[in-house]
Amino acid sequence: MASVENSIEIERPVEQVFAFVDDYRNATKFIVGMTEYKPLGKQVSGKGSRFRLVKKTTGLPDIKSEIEVIDWAQDRKLVFQSYKGFENGGSYTFTAKGDHTVLKAHNSYDLVSLLGGGGGLFGGLKRAAGGAMGKVAEGTVKKDLTKSLETLRDLIEKTPAAKKPVAKKPATKKAAPRKAGARR
Repeated sequence: MASVENSIEIERPVEQVFAFVDDYRNATKFIVGMTEYKPLGKQVSGKGSRFRLVKKTTGLPDIKSEIEVIDWAQDRKLVFQSYKGFENGGSYTFTAKGDHTVLKAHNSYDLVSLLGGGGGLFGGLKRAAGGAMGKVAEGTVKKDLTKSLETLRDLIEKTPAAKKPVAKKPATKKAAPRKAGARR
C-alpha cells in the first residue's frame, strides 16, 4: 500500500477544527474530487460509523469505497479504513497549539484494488500496472491532499471564531428604592 501525509496549521481552536472535519456533510466541501460522502446507517460520527464515498481523481477511474471509522477520540483523532471497494485508509490527528490547531492528515491506498486485484497471471499484470500507476499517481494524491488541507483551513478560518463567554459578576440583589420621607 502507498501512503501520503501532510499537515497544516489552522487559526482556530482544536474543538472547532475537529467538529468541522467530524461532520460528514463537510467532506465534499474540502476533499478534492469528493463527489459523494454519505452515511450508511443512523450513526454519523464516532467509532463504528460507516460511509460510502465516491471520489474523482485525474487519470484514474472513479474511486468508490465503503469505509468505517475504526478509531475516534474527541478533538484528537479520527481514523478510517475501507471494508469494501477501493482499498484505502487514513487518519486525521488534531493537536492544539495555543488557540490554533495543527492538523495532520495521512492517507494510504492500494491502486491495484481499482483494477480489480486478483491472482494468477492477470493478477500479476494488474499489480505491475498498479505499481507503475502508483508512481505517477503518488504526486497527484499528495497534491490533492495538500489542496484539501488548504481548502479546509480556508473554510474554517472564514467561519467566525466562537467568542469565549465573558465572566459575569455574580448577581446581587438590589435594594428597593426608598420612598420619600422613609426612615432608614
